[in-house]
Amino acid sequence: MKFYIWEKELEFDENTKQLKFDDKVINPAVRTYGDMKDMYLKNDNKDESEWLYFMFRWVYLSKYAEDKFNENNMRYDVTVILPEIIWEEFNKTYWHYHPKNNKWNRFEEIYEVLWWSAIYLQQNNEEVKFTDAFVWDKVVMNELFGHITINPSDEDILVMANIVDWNFDSEYGEYKELKGWNYYYKTSWFEKNPNYKNNLRITESEELFEWWDIYEQFLDNPEKFNFLH
Repeated sequence: MKFYIWEKELEFDENTKQLKFDDKVINPAVRTYGDMKDMYLKNDNKDESEWLYFMFRWVYLSKYAEDKFNENNMRYDVTVILPEIIWEEFNKTYWHYHPKNNKWNRFEEIYEVLWWSAIYLQQNNEEVKFTDAFVWDKVVMNELFGHITINPSDEDILVMANIVDWNFDSEYGEYKELKGWNYYYKTSWFEKNPNYKNNLRITESEELFEWWDIYEQFLDNPEKFNFLH
């Protein structure tokens, strides 16, 4: 399948699971069902080696772009989430949150949908924020929330990009212990995670940024993204 970043055509090769453009080939980090099975409401008895999504790190379309991101300690990634239904749940990424930065806040992150649509869920101790996003929509993962991305389809591949400070590793902590977040997002709606004692309120968020392509914007004005540090 093909999609675009800053008017550049890229291809996700569905056979080799590689990202290709010009004469470049990028291999992914892979999440399998074995990695993810504890994040689902029920075990689907899938093959644990089955691939669910692919993370392409440090994606740069030119040497100029690579230098610009590196100078600003930022990273541009592409994630491909396959269309899957796993015991009535859509395919999703692993719940995580970000560590604290030097300002004692947690690092933030900005996402952009490049193909199909996404559901972004963010959770803190009080609420779960639910955001529907479509092609070219941008969503910031707030410092006060952990988050995941869901591909709400059993037919279409979701492709998204993100820009993030490269100086941290994601943290899983309580989400791993509690098998995910306060609710599971099933194909029919939400179901409570029995590992949580409390019920958090669910709020629908429309906090979408009216920016053009984040890759192009970063190259044009990196300082605009300083809030991610």
